[in-house]
Amino acid sequence: MLTALRHQVREHLEALPAQRKPALRRTDDPGALLMTDLPRIAGPEEVAAFIAALEKEGWRAWQEPGWLLLDHDVPVPDRPWPDAFPGEWGCCLRLLRAHPGKDAPREYIRALVKAAEQGNDKVERLCKAWHGEFAARMREHQPLPGGLVPYLLAAMKEETR
Repeated sequence: MLTALRHQVREHLEALPAQRKPALRRTDDPGALLMTDLPRIAGPEEVAAFIAALEKEGWRAWQEPGWLLLDHDVPVPDRPWPDAFPGEWGCCLRLLRAHPGKDAPREYIRALVKAAEQGNDKVERLCKAWHGEFAARMREHQPLPGGLVPYLLAAMKEETR
């Protein structure tokens, strides 16, 4: 899910004249998906042009000391329901399917997209944390973030389906 977005940013970075190839990586900041060190290696005009080009494609960008943080809405994946629901991932899917809600908060989507890029183990750990949270929400009769279902389906790698 993050690969296509990363590719979009990479194309813009490669078009810029810079001292060296800018770094582009996933960020730990819960409010952003990616970060680049472009401000360290390019002038303010190049950084502003880069931001303007990305904003035309729906990105949000802001600077932190030496870094440019980037965020974008993650498109809703279209995946079929699997036959089996393994592990914590499957528990979360079953809960969301049994108690659907409408929204998928951006912070949940960001966390899942970042975990998916790191592999199934990271997705499982994230789902384990969510499983407890979802159970607590159900006990309190609060809605679950049912909009996460397509993201969860897309998050697990093909070998688990």
